[in-house]
Amino acid sequence: MIFQDPMTALNPVMTVVDQIAEVIENHQDVNAKEAESRAIEMLKVVRIPAERANEYPHQFSGGMKQRVVIAIALACNPSLLIADEPTTALDVTIQAQVLEMMKDLRHKFNTSMIMITHDFGIVAEICDKVAIMYAGEIIESGTRKDIFKSARHPYTIGLFGAIPNLEVDTEFLYQIEGLMPDPTELQPGCPFSPRCAYAEELCHTQKPVKMTLPGEEHVIKCHIYSGSLETKEVSREDLRSE
Repeated sequence: MIFQDPMTALNPVMTVVDQIAEVIENHQDVNAKEAESRAIEMLKVVRIPAERANEYPHQFSGGMKQRVVIAIALACNPSLLIADEPTTALDVTIQAQVLEMMKDLRHKFNTSMIMITHDFGIVAEICDKVAIMYAGEIIESGTRKDIFKSARHPYTIGLFGAIPNLEVDTEFLYQIEGLMPDPTELQPGCPFSPRCAYAEELCHTQKPVKMTLPGEEHVIKCHIYSGSLETKEVSREDLRSE
């Protein structure tokens, strides 16, 4: 796991090498000396000099702390990394460096990664497949091309519509009306229906089922594409003009 905030993910009273070595000792059959040696090698992998191994988290910048967190996550060569908004607490320049390093290390360690983020720029940069979630459900998924070029769900299209377009001079960005539902009081139908401009009675009473769109990997949960509604397919242009 790579946590969102490197400032709180690390133990402030342990040196960085000890924090990496602790993971290795707990999960692999090695002694303390061997664990420390491997921890120092992991620091080198994330581009932190071995000379800084015995320093404490407060002696590192935000970007360097996140590198230590990544080293801890990769220390036992996992088959899957879960990265929970790993660059949110970093400035844009450091974000780019950390993401580039994560891409390199993912290939070096042959590790799959689930990236949890609200930043479409990061998705475009680092992800192969994309799943859009709303109210705890995946409502559309597919390859990066499916989602970025052929998004179909009104919520997904609304998210893209809210991104500034440098080629279009507009006074206001598109916004999705309403608020996220209370997850403890979800209605029986589609969770997005109270905010959807295309919702009909069926949407409020019956959950949509998964449907595969052309492209085999492009999956959506929306009554519009089941043929149950009179509404035609939704496009980004439709929402921009609302």
